[in-house]
Amino acid sequence: MRSHLLRLAALGVLLASLPALCAGYARTPKKEEMLLDGNVVVVDYRTSATSDDLLLPFYPGAGVENSFSYTVTTKEGEPVLYYALADLMSADPPSRVAEDYRNKLPGKPNPEAISDEQGKPSTRPAGKRLVLAVGTAADVRMVTIAQRAGGSRIQLVRATKPVIPEARPAPAQPQPPTRRAPRRGSRRGMRA
Repeated sequence: MRSHLLRLAALGVLLASLPALCAGYARTPKKEEMLLDGNVVVVDYRTSATSDDLLLPFYPGAGVENSFSYTVTTKEGEPVLYYALADLMSADPPSRVAEDYRNKLPGKPNPEAISDEQGKPSTRPAGKRLVLAVGTAADVRMVTIAQRAGGSRIQLVRATKPVIPEARPAPAQPQPPTRRAPRRGSRRGMRA
């Protein structure tokens, strides 16, 4: 009986915290400057990500629940990092979704099953996820599929390899001109 009450209390805490966990998606688009390893970079946050942003197709008939993207560049516009994410929901089972993505991704990667154990701290509910990933030297794209009531939750992610700009030295301060002392024995500086 006691463990049943503890489970109900834990469920209540989880449900109460869901709005805070999802608040990250409720941002507004913005562009701001910040420091990264001593360099000024520009972060462009967008509140939606498209299939083109992710370089991954959206699953047919799936609804987009959340999506966003970040583009980080130097002040001069050189790319530093790109990250995009989309959460989709489908009525199809995970195995069908995984097979569809397997056939559409380059190299036809096999889905890898990952189990989330109960009792470990996680924002994900316990269960099995299927993960497919493809990558190059420049970026990685990943599809994660999990069973949800009445279908599947599909998470699409694309991230580029970070290119951290080198720290730039501070500009040299102009030095005042130096005056030379007159040489001994010269007529300069001597008055007659």
